[in-house]
Amino acid sequence: MSLRLIEVISADPRQDLFLTLQKDKTVIDVWQAESVRTRFIIKLLVRSEDSERVIDKVSRRFKKGDYFRIVVQSVDATLPLIEAPSQRTVGKLSVSREELYNQVTGLAELNYVYVLMVALASVIAALGLLEDKWVVLIGAMVVAPLIAPNISLSLGIVLAHAELAWLGGLGMAVGSVLALGIGYAVGWMYPLAFYPHALLQTLNFGYPDLLVALASGVAGVLAFTSGTAYALIGVMVSISLLPPLVGAGLVLSNGDWAQFFNALLLFLTNLVALNLAGVVTFWSQGVRPKNWWEEKKASHYRRWASVVWFILLLLMILGIYLTR
Repeated sequence: MSLRLIEVISADPRQDLFLTLQKDKTVIDVWQAESVRTRFIIKLLVRSEDSERVIDKVSRRFKKGDYFRIVVQSVDATLPLIEAPSQRTVGKLSVSREELYNQVTGLAELNYVYVLMVALASVIAALGLLEDKWVVLIGAMVVAPLIAPNISLSLGIVLAHAELAWLGGLGMAVGSVLALGIGYAVGWMYPLAFYPHALLQTLNFGYPDLLVALASGVAGVLAFTSGTAYALIGVMVSISLLPPLVGAGLVLSNGDWAQFFNALLLFLTNLVALNLAGVVTFWSQGVRPKNWWEEKKASHYRRWASVVWFILLLLMILGIYLTR
């Protein structure tokens, strides 16, 4: 059982809010901290699955223009020990909407670190493919941060958050072009007399790869919504986003357009499956916008995105059938 410490900072004492939180049965404990100049602080301890509801309840008590700040912290331990609830809601989020948003934006931010990580991972992947070393290739997949923009895109669609979706799409586009370009550059510097086994495995794929991509998309979203983002390491290894792009660049430098389109088809298949699984899983996990008027727009975005991704997935299945 994980806990959250929520601090509510306001410009006035908010005694009515404090009394309301005292009566809330989902709040484990609540107390008022000492005021600091013109700031008043209320602290409350809740279970992580209740944090989103409590945050929404508190934020609605403030009117537009009121100063307030809500800070959420993870609690490692507390004494006396808190007993686990006898009944738990199946499928309830272990993190709040706000925590989920901060995690995703932090990982998907397009900055020099992201670009450098993609570039280094692409070089490692290219050398792993050329040297036919799967250990090196797996290392490249762990380093590559390409899954984060896809999670960001899916979450942006589900929350009707255009900026978040744009951030994910832009990050994925930049990372893809960069990986493809580095693969081409490495292939140009080291011409291929024959294709190593690892590269051939990257160029040839089938329906099991599609199922792996769907399962990886679900696992990636669950890693965020359950608060276990460290599980993304396994997801990064299982999903094939970077190797096909680098492999496509390698064979393109060799003038092999047929294998180039094969590698590109594998990448697009994984991309579509990952995003479709991401949107569906976020929605099924109960991730919703905060306000009801945003939910209507989010429902529209989610429906259209699911239809588009599903149609593209059918086209990818057709492409697999034709190449086979």
